[in-house]
Amino acid sequence: MNRPSTSQNGPRLRMRPLAEFAVVFSASLLLLFVVIPAGTAETDNFGLSPRMLPIVCATIIALMSVVTLVFGLLRGNPDSNTRDAGGFRGVIQFGAAALAGVVLVDLTGLVIGGAALVLLSCLAVGERRIAALAGMGTGALLILLFVDWSGL
Repeated sequence: MNRPSTSQNGPRLRMRPLAEFAVVFSASLLLLFVVIPAGTAETDNFGLSPRMLPIVCATIIALMSVVTLVFGLLRGNPDSNTRDAGGFRGVIQFGAAALAGVVLVDLTGLVIGGAALVLLSCLAVGERRIAALAGMGTGALLILLFVDWSGL
């Protein structure tokens, strides 16, 4: 029987976005419906609920996993300007970037250290495009300057 020729990475590339989506989306749902309600309590204090920020973050992560799934399925081959930092090595690199970023925040302050943390995290997950790094670094710097200026 003749089978249609497929590239060596064809089926594997198609399954990867689905697997990533399944893990991230299910973890977000677990956070939303189990971890956050069990770990926070409603209070009668004036202001925002202590559950608000974790719920917003988990919801955004879930929505971004849907967007990543759609773009991952639409994109055929990985971008040549990004490097895959998958597996346990990627976890170690991301953990090291987070640790270095936290130390930098402690040493240099929120604005500089936070922007460095964003850049280190981007590098750890494999981003290598100069324009994307510059945009994320500038965006983080502007947001952190606004937070610092407004006193949030």
